Amino acid sequence: MINWNLREKKQNLISGQKKGDGLDGESGYRDLTPESDTKNSEEYIRALHWAIKNKDVKNIALSGPYGSGKSSVIKTYLKKYPKTKYLSISLAAFSTPTKSVNGEDDKTTLLADDWTLDDIDENVIEEGILKQLFYRVDVGKIPQSRYRKIKKLSYWKMFFTLLMLTVVASAVYLEINPSVLEDFKNTVINNGAFFYLNQWLSYAVFTVTIFGVLLLITTVLKYVMSNFRIANINLGDKASISKKEEKESIFDKSLDEIVYFFESTTYDTVFIEDLDRFNQPNIFIKLRELNTVINNYDNIKRKVVFIYAIKDDMFKDEERTKFFDFIVPVIPYINATNSGEILRGLLKFEKGEDGVYKSKNYDISDRYIWKISPFVQDMRVLTNICNEFLVYKRTLKTTKLKDEEMFSMITFKNLYPREFAELQAERGIVKQVFQEKEKFVINEKKKLEEQIVPKREILENVHNDILFSLQEIKHAFLGFLSYDNGTYYSLKNLQINNNSQYSYEEILKEDFDLTKLQNISQLIIVYDKYNEYYERTHTVSDIAKKMESQGNQYLKRMNDLQFSEKSKKQKLISEIQNLEEKIAKIDGYSLKKLIAEFGEDFLPEGISKYGILKFLLINGYINEGYVDYINYFHPNSITKDENDYLRSIRMRNKAKNFAFEIKNLQQVSDRIYDAEYRQTETLNYILTDFMLIQCSEKTNKKYYFDGFELDKGMEHYQFTKEYIERDQNVNDFVSELCKYYRHMWKNIAEDVSLLEETKYKYLSLILNNATMDQIVILDEVEHSDCIKNFIVEDEKSLAYLNGVSADILIELISRQSIIFREINNVGADAKVLNYIYQNDMYELNNSMISSVIKFYHPDLADGLGNAHYTTILNADVNFLNNRIWNDFEDYINHFVLGSDENVSEDINAVEDIIERLANTNIELAISVLDKEKVSWDELDECCKNNVEKDKKKEIWNYLFDNRRISCTWKNFESYYIEFGITIELSDWFNENCSDVVKSEKTDKIDNECIKNIIINPEITVQAVGQIVDNYNCDEEIEFNVSKLPEDKIYVLIRKHYIRYSLSNTEKIKSNAIDGFGIYCREYIDQFINDLPSVSLNESEVVMLLNDTTIDKHFKPEILKKISAGIMTKKLAQTIASNQFDVDKVYVERAWKFLDNTERNMLLVYHLQVYSVAEISRLLMELGGEWSKLSDNKSRHKEEISIDVNGHNERLLLQLQKKGFITSYQEKNDRKKRCFEVWVKQQ
Repeated sequence: MINWNLREKKQNLISGQKKGDGLDGESGYRDLTPESDTKNSEEYIRALHWAIKNKDVKNIALSGPYGSGKSSVIKTYLKKYPKTKYLSISLAAFSTPTKSVNGEDDKTTLLADDWTLDDIDENVIEEGILKQLFYRVDVGKIPQSRYRKIKKLSYWKMFFTLLMLTVVASAVYLEINPSVLEDFKNTVINNGAFFYLNQWLSYAVFTVTIFGVLLLITTVLKYVMSNFRIANINLGDKASISKKEEKESIFDKSLDEIVYFFESTTYDTVFIEDLDRFNQPNIFIKLRELNTVINNYDNIKRKVVFIYAIKDDMFKDEERTKFFDFIVPVIPYINATNSGEILRGLLKFEKGEDGVYKSKNYDISDRYIWKISPFVQDMRVLTNICNEFLVYKRTLKTTKLKDEEMFSMITFKNLYPREFAELQAERGIVKQVFQEKEKFVINEKKKLEEQIVPKREILENVHNDILFSLQEIKHAFLGFLSYDNGTYYSLKNLQINNNSQYSYEEILKEDFDLTKLQNISQLIIVYDKYNEYYERTHTVSDIAKKMESQGNQYLKRMNDLQFSEKSKKQKLISEIQNLEEKIAKIDGYSLKKLIAEFGEDFLPEGISKYGILKFLLINGYINEGYVDYINYFHPNSITKDENDYLRSIRMRNKAKNFAFEIKNLQQVSDRIYDAEYRQTETLNYILTDFMLIQCSEKTNKKYYFDGFELDKGMEHYQFTKEYIERDQNVNDFVSELCKYYRHMWKNIAEDVSLLEETKYKYLSLILNNATMDQIVILDEVEHSDCIKNFIVEDEKSLAYLNGVSADILIELISRQSIIFREINNVGADAKVLNYIYQNDMYELNNSMISSVIKFYHPDLADGLGNAHYTTILNADVNFLNNRIWNDFEDYINHFVLGSDENVSEDINAVEDIIERLANTNIELAISVLDKEKVSWDELDECCKNNVEKDKKKEIWNYLFDNRRISCTWKNFESYYIEFGITIELSDWFNENCSDVVKSEKTDKIDNECIKNIIINPEITVQAVGQIVDNYNCDEEIEFNVSKLPEDKIYVLIRKHYIRYSLSNTEKIKSNAIDGFGIYCREYIDQFINDLPSVSLNESEVVMLLNDTTIDKHFKPEILKKISAGIMTKKLAQTIASNQFDVDKVYVERAWKFLDNTERNMLLVYHLQVYSVAEISRLLMELGGEWSKLSDNKSRHKEEISIDVNGHNERLLLQLQKKGFITSYQEKNDRKKRCFEVWVKQQ
């Protein structure tokens, strides 16, 4: 039942049943008092009522945490049972401890810093209870009470009392002295007559006067009585309540008064609330004793019940059940887990179509509600936050204020009211947080700047160093070390600190660790002099001082110069730029961003105890704009920080950071004098925005931007960079700067810490936002041409400037005569490129020609590397061609001959080059031919147009000498017809004749031409051989054989170029004996026929007989040309070594000239001319083991050795065929190997 009711109430709150501005009623506010109609309290009321009616229950506890609704239960109970005679006692901090600000007598006090409710004295609490008890009833109901309290004096009651007293006194007096009445009447009438009043008017005036006097007396009397104070309440003889401390408690002193109170009144129920806040358990004991006394007093005939609203943990363990007669637990309906739902209802949240809850009246997100609600767990606090939020929102009417931030500030105000009050006085924990933030930012910026300084110094050193390489500085350093006593020596190695030794070559190596040369305390140098190595120990005097004075500077230069390498330099610049960006960003960081980036360590130490404050700060709900949420804004006023900013300008102190937020711009601007605008202390992002957009005073703007040019330091320049990177109103800013800041671009261009991309970004801004006259001024400042030089030094400059209008760039290029050395077309504006190329606004170099070709014919650009002129001709860009041809020789020297890679020009390009150069510079033309390895298929295509004949011959000779034409009869013919057979042609033909003769023969290559080739002494026999092998003469060519060399004769004979005739036979025999054999063989039939008419000597016969290509049946006739009688050993050997039919007479004659081995061969080839009987003789003459075979009278077996060349076996075979032996066979045994021969018996 309780849980159901709890949910119902929560639902009522969430759904926002009450009308108004998100809260209650038309006003939108909700009171903080307990509710009297809670719908979840039925069970509480039932339990409480049962306990009250139970005669044994006299002390009841309503137990629950703070904000659980105990007071609402009580109020609901009283509403349901209105006849209940009750007293309600609610306690608060009655006497708050304070401390003096200026001394003991100073009335200005603050709350004590360490004050808590626990510090309240028990007597103070008891006094408070008594006051609420006795001041509840009218004094008339307790007339015997010794308490005296001040009663309100009624003016008219006093007046009528005085009137009645006056009337009664007058009546008594007149009763005693009746005669006085008549005298009084006469006096009134007479006085009225003095003023010309009749009787009745006189009576009327007298009556009014009496009333006036009474009114005056009443006024005086009321004033006197109202200002009369009683120092104490006299309790009779027993007690008094005063400021003096007494040992005896107030309850003890006033016990009889308390009992009398209940005896005299009808109250039977006492509700006591908030007593647990003081953490004074003893007071509960005294109240229970008091309850017991009251209920035990005989004169009080009713039961008096004390009901305590307390927190659950007020008593420990069983103390609760012992102390109280009955406990009603109250379940809280708001806690950390559901306070968000309650807050939703109070702020009128509704579920949208997207399923997200949104407030229909406030710009507060559901996400925010769930973030902040866990910190507020008390319903009263939550309600008051909503009330105050509504008050502040309606009071501080401005669209700039954010509801979530305002709600956060009100939440902080309610949870930490003292700290909020201090914040309004510009002090306290929140102010300290933002002060610590400023300190932290300053320190972080200082750290970042300390990192930048050495990096920027390195870049400046690299930029300014007159030595451009690490090697150069190392040489200079070693020279510095080796210089002693006025003499330089050639250095071999260094010995450092008696420890390490490094050779000269080792130190010069690029990867040598320079740190090894630091901290030199002793240096020994080994010198190399006059190429004779010798060592001498020489301790360089004062080496430590030398290193300190100059040596370490060399080491630093060496270390710095490592960053001259582009990649390392770019990396260093990027690091500097990143650090500068961090500095610029950190200036503008909100507290929230700063904490997210660096953590919360810089926050004040005491911040941790302010839980929700820390949360609000970290999440940015309380931020730098907190002032707007706690104060009214008064026109023409400025904040304290803005006043500090103005003071820093006046005093020329370091100003706040550039990102300092100026909220009252017009007011601040009006307070800055003209000259002060030029100061660096004035620089501020928001003020600059104001100057650019809102400032109507042109003089102020002029002075402000004048400061950028007049500042000889770097503050204004640094501000310029940071403002641009801020990316707000940049175009207006740059436009204004260009009017005044003439050195702006020069400073940018010379800033070694900027990346090139960043410089181009700034240059683009200048070009887009300045007039051309202003741009020219920026370029020509100090005659530097800084814009012009910057653009031409980078091939990608036009691509980086692509965001600049093409017309602006063209005008700049034209006006400043910018001649480009290299351009990267990628990303560059086509219109700008076209203007540059067509108007020759570039140097004629490889890079620029490549860019031109890539722009007009990108598909051809790759050919420039190895075929430059070919690509130029193929591209056919007229203005480029004309520029090249105007200085063609220079072009050839630089681009064709000057490039090692340019070796692939095509034949058309080379022909064009030759024809343009041959007549004027034949050497240059030959150089081109020598470099470009092109060959002509047709020789007459080279130098065909307007080339002088002698120049053409020189070119053609070069082509033949260098084998640069195709090997064809046509090319031979072209040259032959033009210049005849020259040495160059002969050499070419000799080398390539095998290819030439295979080509198609032209009409001009006839027998006469062939003859001229053959007989030319420069033509080799190999070439002639190729000709005769491939050229068949259709008719005889007459050669003068006597004038032909032998080797050519041989070739001509073989191919029948020399025909057979007796005359040729004699000529050849006379001039080429070796060729004679060939000749005879080629024409053997005709030769044999004419053999009788031909004279042959022995050597010629021997030559023909030994020619194995001549058929052997011709050889007997040839042999007969020599008589057997004139046999010679050479002829005999020829007969013995050749197998053909030879007459016996020649064999017999030859036998006499031969040795046994030769005779053996003679018998092998010519045994058939002998009979068997003659063979025995010949074998006997042959001697040796053959003689054993000579005996053929009986059949017998002999052994003949096996010779290596097999002659023996061949002879045995012939003997067997002749029938001289019957058989022979090879015999092998362990002793010997031989032929076993059987001689036939004859």
